[in-house]
Amino acid sequence: MYQASLTLSTKEEKLRQFPPRPLVADEETENQVVNLYPEQKRQRILGFGGAFTEASAVNYMALSPGRRQELIEAYFGEEGAHYSLCRMHIGSCDFSTREYAYTPPRERDMGRFSLGHEEGCVLPFVRDALRRAPGLWLFASPWSPPFWMKTTGRAQRGGKLSPEWADSWCDYVAAYLLAYRQRGVPIQGLTVQNEPKATQTWESCVYSAQEESELIQEHLAPALDRAGLSDIRLMVWDHNRERVYERARDSFRNDFARRRVWGVAYHWYSGAHFQALDLTHEAFPDKALLQTEFCCGLGKDPLTGFDSALRYAGDLIDNLNHWSNGCVDWNMVLNLEGGPYHDRDSGCLAPVLVDAANDRFHLTGAYYGMVHVSRYLLPGSTRIGVSCYRDALKAAAALNPDGSLGCALANTAETPLDVNLRLEGLRYACTLPPRSLASLRITKG
Repeated sequence: MYQASLTLSTKEEKLRQFPPRPLVADEETENQVVNLYPEQKRQRILGFGGAFTEASAVNYMALSPGRRQELIEAYFGEEGAHYSLCRMHIGSCDFSTREYAYTPPRERDMGRFSLGHEEGCVLPFVRDALRRAPGLWLFASPWSPPFWMKTTGRAQRGGKLSPEWADSWCDYVAAYLLAYRQRGVPIQGLTVQNEPKATQTWESCVYSAQEESELIQEHLAPALDRAGLSDIRLMVWDHNRERVYERARDSFRNDFARRRVWGVAYHWYSGAHFQALDLTHEAFPDKALLQTEFCCGLGKDPLTGFDSALRYAGDLIDNLNHWSNGCVDWNMVLNLEGGPYHDRDSGCLAPVLVDAANDRFHLTGAYYGMVHVSRYLLPGSTRIGVSCYRDALKAAAALNPDGSLGCALANTAETPLDVNLRLEGLRYACTLPPRSLASLRITKG
């Protein structure tokens, strides 16, 4: 016999839990159905999470030790968001407090490589997370090589890596990975470049697909191998879904890159384009697909709004249903102005916003959008087949490692929706309020 536990969120009430109820035998219901098919196994889900930006770490460290522990539990605890997959940035990014590098200018041998002020904020944040979630899977992304390694002589506003600095740049990346490993932070993945087609006002660097794959073959893979980091899982692209298929196609024309690269990373900023994920999976079924960045603007009511909850959960569900292995939000923790940041004209929403003056933090709609998927579709789970009766209701489900089934639902309609969840000739009936999120854990006993 199956029983299901329902958790429901609306703008007015978050994570309301209902008592478990058994699924009842019903072969007759034909309408308002969401079908679950456990025998139709799809991709393995690596997990969900956010980014340990410097801005996040500064806001985290501004809280008292007790509040920091509460925040860690909210993100990494089993009854919190259950984060298992997180990103780090190599060098400064737009959500750093300033531009910085790990070596003095024009040093080639990494003899004076130092993590610098990351030791005072980023490192403690990551270590606290690892103590709560020791299996946390970390990957890193560079925004730009240091200014002296660029064709333009500056880290911001695009430009390219100077060919004469390619070996030193890749040694620099390897030194970063080693420095964190030596401090008990085992980074396991690496994207070659954040947003390699964007010339941003902040740190950015441009590569074509050919340049990216040649960098891997001629410089990056040899540097990782020399440093004893051959186990690092490399990812290409790390930019919008819009071009994910052609970028993977063009990168993997290089046979070495095709063999060495583990996955394809992408962001959400240029529209849906979920069909592009299907195309990429069909062409390269052995490659992981990870959404490595997404975020919303602050909006008019960042502390109480629910639009971000629906947008986040809906996007996560769509990604999973189009072969993504995991999704990673951008900043985990920002202040009430959506910062700190540099070289930007506005802040961003984060799932957690900190009010340091009053030693408290707020869980925003984005947090609940993440939780309704990440707490119920667990790391190591396998997505299963789902069919749903209308487009306004989004649904994804997975078979968890403990044998339970997790199902995430997002009602994006302005009206209530009745749902008959059907599993192996059994039915669980519920009604979802307008613009609401629901998650179910289904167990057999």
